[in-house]
Amino acid sequence: MTALTWLGGAGTEVSDRHERSGYLVTGIVVALFAAASAVVVGLAAHAAHWPLAVTAIAALLTLGVVGAVSRALATASVRLDGTDEATPASLRGSLFRRIDGAAATRIAIAVVTGVIVAELASTVLLGGTVDRQLDERAGRAVDAAPAVLTARDQLDRARADRTALDRTVAQAQADVDQALIVARCEYNPTPQCPQTKITGVPGRGPETQADTAALDDARARLTAAQGRITPLDNRIAERQQDLDRARAAAFTAGDRGLGARWLAMNDYTAGHPGALLLRLATIVAAVAGALLPLLLRRWRGETSLDRHAAARAVTDRAEQHADTAIAVARAEVRAETEKLRTEQELAAARLTAHADTAIDRERQRRRIVAAIGNIEIGITEPQRRAVAEFEALAALPAADTARKDAPVPDETSANLPARTAPRALAPAAPVPAVPAKKGGGLELPVIGTVPFTDTAARWIRPLVPSFVTSALDSALDTATSPLRTVRQAFEEAEEITFTLRRTRKVTVDTADSHGGHPNPAAPYRAQDPASYSALPHPEHVPAQALPTDRRAELSPRTGAPELDHRRSRELPPGDSRG
Repeated sequence: MTALTWLGGAGTEVSDRHERSGYLVTGIVVALFAAASAVVVGLAAHAAHWPLAVTAIAALLTLGVVGAVSRALATASVRLDGTDEATPASLRGSLFRRIDGAAATRIAIAVVTGVIVAELASTVLLGGTVDRQLDERAGRAVDAAPAVLTARDQLDRARADRTALDRTVAQAQADVDQALIVARCEYNPTPQCPQTKITGVPGRGPETQADTAALDDARARLTAAQGRITPLDNRIAERQQDLDRARAAAFTAGDRGLGARWLAMNDYTAGHPGALLLRLATIVAAVAGALLPLLLRRWRGETSLDRHAAARAVTDRAEQHADTAIAVARAEVRAETEKLRTEQELAAARLTAHADTAIDRERQRRRIVAAIGNIEIGITEPQRRAVAEFEALAALPAADTARKDAPVPDETSANLPARTAPRALAPAAPVPAVPAKKGGGLELPVIGTVPFTDTAARWIRPLVPSFVTSALDSALDTATSPLRTVRQAFEEAEEITFTLRRTRKVTVDTADSHGGHPNPAAPYRAQDPASYSALPHPEHVPAQALPTDRRAELSPRTGAPELDHRRSRELPPGDSRG
């Protein structure tokens, strides 16, 4: 019972008796059709004179194949109208064409199976007629067999020899009869004797002896011819036997397989309506038996097993969709992660390259400053400026890296020039004259003003000799105005290979210590500061120079600010001491 229920499409999980009975009926139908197909194939193979082992194997294979096909039809979840019982209504419209094709395929397979079984059954049912048709066809084909043709040719030659021998014997017998008549008439002539062949002289003469010799010769030929009759008759009999054996072999060797039997059956049913009707009835019965499992599946309707299978299918489909969506999302996340990682690596490479460029630029700037005058310019807080430039490059858009309020803790930065924008240096203007101080003291360049030195000199002058007075005046003049300055300025331009243009103005003061007096009206010192500027950078916009009348509004700086390597720089005023 369990095996039949399984053949019907169910298993041990079906507990309802009504449903189990439906599956049991379907299993019985499947088993009967498979067994009937196996029996039909076995009988057809036996009628085709197949070996017993081959016949048994063919029957078992037919039993397995037809049983598998019938069970597949019995367990189909698709109805004949093209819809799936286990598929929700919302999904039936989209799957209609695919499901309809599957149902048509199942029906086609069942029909083909039924037709094959029916045709084999027709050859078995019409076995006698088929055998007679095959015998007639084989009899017509015997005379055309090569072995039969050879045996018949040999028999015909033997018969021709026998006919020739009969003619030879008859001729020899006639010669003997004629020689006997002549010999007798020559010995004893009579009126009935042929007068043209005898001499007419009775007795033994030469003619009589010649006629007797001719008679003996004719008798010898007749005896020889008669001696050949028996061997020739035996040969004719042998050739006839060979022909009979060849015909029997050709008749036995005629095509009597399944194909020949089906062709004979088809030829016979084409000319006999009764046989054709029997053949059609067999086809209808076999096709109905093949389609019966599928029809029982449809008639049974939806069962609990079908609902469980549909639920599992829907659940599995949803899980597969979820897994697919998760996999796609993970793949997208991995792609975005790799993209971000690549962008970060690219940004890091760019920042590293910019850092190396900034470091190299700072080194070259130091070399330039060292080449100018061995005075370090712009070295104050180089790390802070490099970091500011690095951060400015990383920012989008790039911000100005100049620091206008940066502290200058280093003492060496006191000699640094003021920060200016590229090409924004104001034209150099002479320093206004410093009025002479009237405080009554000696103004020294290093220690400052010494009070009451001029009064002391006037008091001491009358009390000392003249050469002391001259020396004192010379010392005071040297102290108050020690130098007489001659200013010479020239401009030098130098182009560096790393596209940095530097302009330097050098002021040379020539000191003369031969008793010169200062000129109060002339300015004490007027010097154009030396400066250099970088070539225009695409990230900077040239600034405008500050007007001269607004320079007084600027508050004095307490120290030299940090220089930016992209901006112009000024050298501090030179020391007036020679």
